[in-house]
Amino acid sequence: MRNIILTFILVFKISFSYGLNIEEKKIYGKQKANSNLNILSSTDINFFDEVMIGFSELNSDLSVTYTVASTKEIYEEINSGSTDFDIVMSSAMDLQIKLANDGLVHPYKSSNTELIPEWASWQNEIYGFAIEPVVMVISKSYFDNYSLTKPIDRRGFLNLLKDHEILFSNKIITYDINSSGAGYLFATQDARESDIFWRLTEIMGNLNTQLTCCTGQMLDLLDSGEIAAAYNVLGAYANARKKDKDLIEIIYPEDYTNLLLRTLLIPKNSQNMKNSQTFIDYILSEEVQKSLEEKSGLPSIYDQSTIKNYNSKPIRLDTGLLVFLDRLKRKQFLSEWNSAINQ
Repeated sequence: MRNIILTFILVFKISFSYGLNIEEKKIYGKQKANSNLNILSSTDINFFDEVMIGFSELNSDLSVTYTVASTKEIYEEINSGSTDFDIVMSSAMDLQIKLANDGLVHPYKSSNTELIPEWASWQNEIYGFAIEPVVMVISKSYFDNYSLTKPIDRRGFLNLLKDHEILFSNKIITYDINSSGAGYLFATQDARESDIFWRLTEIMGNLNTQLTCCTGQMLDLLDSGEIAAAYNVLGAYANARKKDKDLIEIIYPEDYTNLLLRTLLIPKNSQNMKNSQTFIDYILSEEVQKSLEEKSGLPSIYDQSTIKNYNSKPIRLDTGLLVFLDRLKRKQFLSEWNSAINQ
């Protein structure tokens, strides 16, 4: 566990209201007993720090708390009726849609929300603030050491694993979709799109694939050499790591590359509605979108090149995402996936 810093940054893991497990927490602006704006997010602080500093400087009278938790934890916190948070930011698009569909989101419309592309919003309740590819990542040194050919798509990845079972045993990692909301979303999208998804999952299971909650851990294990390849990785995190250390290679699958919308919303029980609205307008402004892309590597929703690059398949922000959240469908999907991956 990371060290605890007892000033502006508080990094810890504790049980909060309704059992929320906090991964990181940082306070911006004035130190007050109660913040004027409480943000619950799945985006790591280091990716959003510059943007939050900018918001704090523009709103110097506010105390803003930025809390990081997993997408599943975020959903459960808001679904429980919590009044602790004013903004929710998540990469689990389906869980955000479910919160809105269940009447737990406060609508908001402004000149800034009307500027964003139609596909990046839903019912004036959910707004995309970044779009990014979901990728495969490999260890450059591992592939070079064994003269392995880099796969270009999922079928190539499947064949690579089949042909080199010994080399890839215990060397693959992906999301544990039981605990990761984003991981579950990616897996269900793959099941819809790919005719080899279940076969690939079985092969990964035969190789004792490691499972994790987070992209960060996948990249850490790739950097350390413990892992040779990671499947379904958040592209912005992978690009930032490659820029920092250049130990990995990123693969945008040519059969299709899922494009994820990171979204934000105002929970119905927000106690600071006006400040929530101010924050949404700030994040969706073209100036901040540009800054977010340049400084954090999170592709702007105004940048169409992300959609046009690769063989992209944007995940649609609509109620179609609720299909695999049906209790029986979810139970069946997880049962089949666990049987395939845990062999």
